Amino acid sequence: MPAKPPSNLIACSAWHLLYLCERMRPDEIEQYMAFYPAEKFDPEVAAIGFMNTPGMKFTLLGPDNLPACAGGYHEVLPGVWQSWMVGSCDGWKDGWRAITKASRWMMEGLFEMGARRLQTNALASRTKALEWYERGLKLKREGTWFKYGLQGQDVALYSRTV
Repeated sequence: MPAKPPSNLIACSAWHLLYLCERMRPDEIEQYMAFYPAEKFDPEVAAIGFMNTPGMKFTLLGPDNLPACAGGYHEVLPGVWQSWMVGSCDGWKDGWRAITKASRWMMEGLFEMGARRLQTNALASRTKALEWYERGLKLKREGTWFKYGLQGQDVALYSRTV
């Protein structure tokens, strides 16, 4: 990892994830429901699923010292890492710059550790998230999986490589 993490970046815990899943943004809930079959969104089930995702996890604290977002990467093939993230409405509104800085720090660390590709995906309808991937995280759009989501949503694919 790069030498010094942002001071508000800490190890992720199940409590952080439950806190965030209970305050998840509506577009993130919609995306979660597009990938995980369930009749309705359950914050506890989502938090457990995120906590059980293998790989690296982090929580970014907001100015109020509460979780603003949590996320991480898991290795899907040697050198290829898939991202995930969950954030609260207030966390994104008040801390998008800090979230961007922490995410970039994590990405650079993965590249330093030998990653050759970092990737993410999102519902193609999440235009602000897609813009952040490109402008904030310097990811490149690779294409779209048409009708991929459980309700037939299109999913945009992004990556950054070394």
